[in-house]
Amino acid sequence: MYAQTRTPRFSKRRRRSPAPAIVVAVVVVLLGCWIFNLTCGRGRKEDASSLSEYANRVKALVEASNGIGESFATLRATLADLIADTGNLGAKIEELESQSLDLLGQVKAVVPPRSMESAHQALVICFEQRYRALKNYRPDIINAVSALEVDVYAESISRDLMELVYSDGNYLFFRRNLDDLLAANNLQDLEIPDSAWLADWESASVDRVRSFLQALKGSEVHGVALGKITFDPSGTVVREGKDDVHRLPAVDEISVTVVVENQGNRPESGVAVTLSLYSKTNTTPIRQEKVIEELAPGEKAQLVFSGLRPETKGVRNILEIKVSPVPKETFLDNNQKLIYFTLG
Repeated sequence: MYAQTRTPRFSKRRRRSPAPAIVVAVVVVLLGCWIFNLTCGRGRKEDASSLSEYANRVKALVEASNGIGESFATLRATLADLIADTGNLGAKIEELESQSLDLLGQVKAVVPPRSMESAHQALVICFEQRYRALKNYRPDIINAVSALEVDVYAESISRDLMELVYSDGNYLFFRRNLDDLLAANNLQDLEIPDSAWLADWESASVDRVRSFLQALKGSEVHGVALGKITFDPSGTVVREGKDDVHRLPAVDEISVTVVVENQGNRPESGVAVTLSLYSKTNTTPIRQEKVIEELAPGEKAQLVFSGLRPETKGVRNILEIKVSPVPKETFLDNNQKLIYFTLG
């Protein structure tokens, strides 16, 4: 079996409200400029130095946004590995989210040339959509990898990715306007970069996201196992017939330390471990149970069962230790151990 980690649970977030009326109005204005071929200042002469300064400032912001987009694409491509540690996954997305929010503030602070005022709003909306997509994607993907029902999250994640589709479209509108203005002012050497966070728009479809989530969940491995078990006081082990028997010194009470390991690649919670003690002369078992609240992939936990009073004078005692299977665990051979021991 493999290994696993702790999964921070996000409560299901409230779905997003429609865009504010002012944003809708801006989009309508920009769309009108495109449909009716209004110039939005295209062809006007601008002060070359201020236009050049604006283009270089915007270029730097777009290149920074492209860097975040590349990091997000890498993250999505390696989700199968990252979901083993959803705490780390959430932190990675949150860092990209924070960078996008910072860029959004910077692009809002840019004062565009008068001929670019309308088109500049498309750039602002683009950066806002990218920030919002990351902000919503983070809880959606973390909830999705731990949920049994994927359809709800497929729709939600699809909406997150569609934000990126729209952001790419808004950026294309902005860039065409700026390229035309630069050409009209003989500044074609100021090349504005492409910027597409989601080159394959089909990957934002609900069907594609659903298939992706199902494949992602198919990579899950769940399993816990009992490891080393030790006595206090310790003793020696002898072979009696077909059995190994621990011979402990004559004492009234003993304690047993049990190691439990998460051998899956997903975090487990509420892992129950039960110890039962009985003997050949007293078959009524004494039981103790302990619960491991959280167990990360590959993590080992030590549990100490104390105050055990076995039979003495060489009577064979039987110790049964069991760790309850976790959901979706299929290999159970290492979930229990049977140990024989005597005192004195």
